[in-house]
Amino acid sequence: MQPGTKDSRPVKSYLKWANRIPGIFQEYVLNGQPEVDMPVESDANCLAVFKHFHSLIPMAMEVKKPIFLLKPADGAIGAHSYAVKRAYRDFELLTERVVQLMD
Repeated sequence: MQPGTKDSRPVKSYLKWANRIPGIFQEYVLNGQPEVDMPVESDANCLAVFKHFHSLIPMAMEVKKPIFLLKPADGAIGAHSYAVKRAYRDFELLTERVVQLMD
């Protein structure tokens, strides 16, 4: 999901939908009994919640590279360069989480 965020949390309108994911995942992927009203922040199966990367997505598609590897030559200048750094950190944290779960 790429919800709009405020203070690194999904805004209320997206949080409503994000909070449905843990129960659906539990029921349909893990074939378990879904927990009712489990917030996404409390879900042990949640690996990450990404913010919306807005214009980085089409920019990355145009140059055929991941958003976290965009350079000024690709058009990632000004605020975009900060967003690229943030995306890199977000994906780095996700990778660390996945590796941690594999140990």
